[in-house]
Amino acid sequence: MVNPPPKIGLFGRVAGTVMRLGWRMSLLLALISTLAVLGASQLRVDPNILELLPPDDPTTQAIQALNAQEGGANLLTIAVAGQSTEQVASFARELAEALQAKDTVDYALYELDPDLAWQIGLLQLEPAELTLIEERMSAALALGPGAANPFIAARLLDLGPLTEKLAAGSQTNSLSSGGGATRVLVRPVGSAYDPQFARPFMADLHALLDSMEPESRGVQIPWIGGAYRHTVEDLEGIIHDLGWTATASFVFVLTLIAVAFRDPRAVLLIFVPLLMGTAWTFGYAWLSVGTLTTFTSYAGAVLIGLGVDFAVHLYSRYREERALGLPLEDAVVRAWDQAGPPCLAAALTSAGGFLALWAAGFQGFQQLGTILAGGVLLCLAAVILGLPLLIKWRENAKASAPLRKVKPPPEGHSPTYKLAPLGLMAAASVTVLAIILLPRVGFEFDMSELRRDGMSYADLSEQERALAVDSYAPVVVSYPDAVTLSADHTRLSTAMDEGRIPRIASILSLHSVIPSDQDVRVAQLQRIAELSRDDNLRFLPGQVQQNLRRIREADPRALKVDDLPRGLQHVLGAADGHHRLLIMPSGNMWDLRETAELYDTVQRWIPEHPKAGEYLATSVLYRLVEGDAPRVAGIALIVVFVFTALDLRSVRRGAAAVAALAAGMAWAGAGLALFRIDLSMANFVGIPILMGIGVDVVIHMLHRLKEEGPGRIRYALQTTGWAAGLSAATTIVSFASLSLASSNGVQSLGLLIVLGLTLVTLAAFVVLPLGWMTTWKLSGELDETNARRQAELAAKLRERATQEAKAEGD
Repeated sequence: MVNPPPKIGLFGRVAGTVMRLGWRMSLLLALISTLAVLGASQLRVDPNILELLPPDDPTTQAIQALNAQEGGANLLTIAVAGQSTEQVASFARELAEALQAKDTVDYALYELDPDLAWQIGLLQLEPAELTLIEERMSAALALGPGAANPFIAARLLDLGPLTEKLAAGSQTNSLSSGGGATRVLVRPVGSAYDPQFARPFMADLHALLDSMEPESRGVQIPWIGGAYRHTVEDLEGIIHDLGWTATASFVFVLTLIAVAFRDPRAVLLIFVPLLMGTAWTFGYAWLSVGTLTTFTSYAGAVLIGLGVDFAVHLYSRYREERALGLPLEDAVVRAWDQAGPPCLAAALTSAGGFLALWAAGFQGFQQLGTILAGGVLLCLAAVILGLPLLIKWRENAKASAPLRKVKPPPEGHSPTYKLAPLGLMAAASVTVLAIILLPRVGFEFDMSELRRDGMSYADLSEQERALAVDSYAPVVVSYPDAVTLSADHTRLSTAMDEGRIPRIASILSLHSVIPSDQDVRVAQLQRIAELSRDDNLRFLPGQVQQNLRRIREADPRALKVDDLPRGLQHVLGAADGHHRLLIMPSGNMWDLRETAELYDTVQRWIPEHPKAGEYLATSVLYRLVEGDAPRVAGIALIVVFVFTALDLRSVRRGAAAVAALAAGMAWAGAGLALFRIDLSMANFVGIPILMGIGVDVVIHMLHRLKEEGPGRIRYALQTTGWAAGLSAATTIVSFASLSLASSNGVQSLGLLIVLGLTLVTLAAFVVLPLGWMTTWKLSGELDETNARRQAELAAKLRERATQEAKAEGD
């Protein structure tokens, strides 16, 4: 009896059609890829994660309003220090003038007009101080010549120290710094988070500083601070690291593929469809999100890890069918029919898991889910359509591809799996222990620790820390009118003086320069100026006369906003008629815990007015990620269960998939805890990589175990298990190069993937086979299967004996 030919499924028909179309399908794929590359070229990278906050969050709305009105609040601070005050002043003045002349600079603020600085300094004297000066002067002048008697002056007067405060008003024309240096405040015209502006701007600034040769002039630049510097340094560091590590990664992966398949040309078969699918994905990203961010820029790495898996499984299954003697096209069709459905199931499950990121409040996660969900399906489509053409090309080469033959188990083989239940209990015990260790997984709160060595907050000297604090971006509070602003300025200043407000270094507003009661102070100053013109002034000590000289020669006056230079107006939040209070943070604002404290402080003390600021937004982001992570992980596991149960048509097997994936993630978490690899905002993207590839391994193994049936665990591991291990190894090798990067954040991502994916894959290889063996053993299905196979073998032997006897009779 002749067995009917096997029925060809959907994936087999697709593969057959692709091979029949040949060059026409190649042209179509090339056209689609070209259009995708053109679209991908329109993608821009925006490292400003502040734009990804929920649009309905008050902090987000306040930031958007501030950006629309003024382009944000970020400044660049350049500190100038030296032994000579004159040299420092000369250099800082020249630097400010050179920067002010540039088209890329709105203003550069170093010093004020001496007369304006003197007037501002006088207005900083409290009314009580001015009253005391006025009373003492009146008493001294009334003494006439008697004031010249030093004993009387010493006992009745204290005009020397008091009037020094009047003289000090002329010494406030430069901007000092907490680090003992003079500051130049620079307001660029572009955003600190726009690399196309920030990178050339910072390069131009460094070129200017080099040309001015500060060291030859006796000065140093101990600090350049602000978002412009740190954004550019972080971005260039990551680009540098990813550049050379990507090259090393590519070489490692190509070598692994060539060695595993014992065929250098296999590299083209695996990676051409993968690169094509990645191009399609970035073209799709241009259509769907339009912009890549810090969180979505790693999407390509995730897709390479997943896309390699599809190519490896399909090509491995093709080689397996060829080794069994099938001709080329039949082997491709058979391989696509057998490995295609689990590839589709894995892709859909991974896509569904990625779509769980839509439940996050952080738009960065939502965009990452959108790109990865579509990308994994596009990568599968590229492999399904492109790989048959490449296999046909490879088989037409002079040297045929070496085949990896896997010896099936003998027909009479009767595994018992006696130790399977015990092994499963051991794996469960390890998983329970891993779950106990999960709370020990750390989180790196200090974002500066993710930079290169020597650039974190902990690595800075005391002077550099003080200068860094001076360069922090302020929290900007907007008020409807001057009266409300004045009331809050007074209230908050009083609370700060009493030490009741943490995480705040100072408060600035227009009233820091022009007090709300300046009319009272000016009237007192004018009376003091009039007293200083009295003839009896000549009897006062010479130092007192010198202190009063400036006020005697000029007339103190009230100041208006328009009297201040535009740069100072902006720094004080009073430009263009705005009424703003600027809160200057203290401490380490790269530490997420401290930004959260700042956020709570500002909300508690100023609950009703709009507040915008980089550090408030960072705090909102941290709390979003903290709240999103468990919710997204839970939804992803539910999606994995539903998709796997539908695919395998079994709730039990769906639960097994979730259990295996959860065990793998627990093992990975325990590994992170034991090796002290902390989670952070930089390596958090590694979690969807682990889940996506872990799900892929689980689904392929479940399909092959179901296909082979009881008693053929070893054969399933030798075939599909080998392919799954190879695909995981390519991702592990790819990310291993990141552990050599100079950026600690990039290093941590590489270490997380290498360790985590190794343990997730190991868990899948241990838990799934042991689980199936235990189920077969306890249900008796293994014994029934072995009995049936023995009966089939006996029937074949009887039939062969009959045929042999008949042949002898003839």
